[in-house]
Amino acid sequence: MLLSLVLAIPAVGRSADAGSGPASNAPPSASSGDVARGRYLTHSVAMCIQCHTPRNADGTLDETRLFQGAAIPVESPFKGQEWAAQAPDIAGLGSFDEEDEMSVLTKGHRRDGHAPKPPMPPFRMSEEDARAVLAYLRSLAR
Repeated sequence: MLLSLVLAIPAVGRSADAGSGPASNAPPSASSGDVARGRYLTHSVAMCIQCHTPRNADGTLDETRLFQGAAIPVESPFKGQEWAAQAPDIAGLGSFDEEDEMSVLTKGHRRDGHAPKPPMPPFRMSEEDARAVLAYLRSLAR
């Protein structure tokens, strides 16, 4: 599963043909709202939901606690590599600095150069996609 997540990640921020495939699978355009596009990106493209959302006892995502942080269910496949044990709660973005989060999503690291530990990938989203992701996460404030 981790390999499929890693393989799917490079598509984030790249231009895709929204006209291919069924209309229900097409990404929302920027004009249809940043929150909707951010939801699409975090749930269906970058798959952020897989690590940042807790799971129920049966292993399914707990839809009542979207992006409220969760234990990383796998260990690093690479001996000696630092690996995050927990994905942080990013619902509502809390105390996260917006400029740092934009940098993480567009450059793969915070403004000070610090990068999140794997399995968080070094994203290279467009600014438009990163702003949509942040708009969606802010919409989840509790």
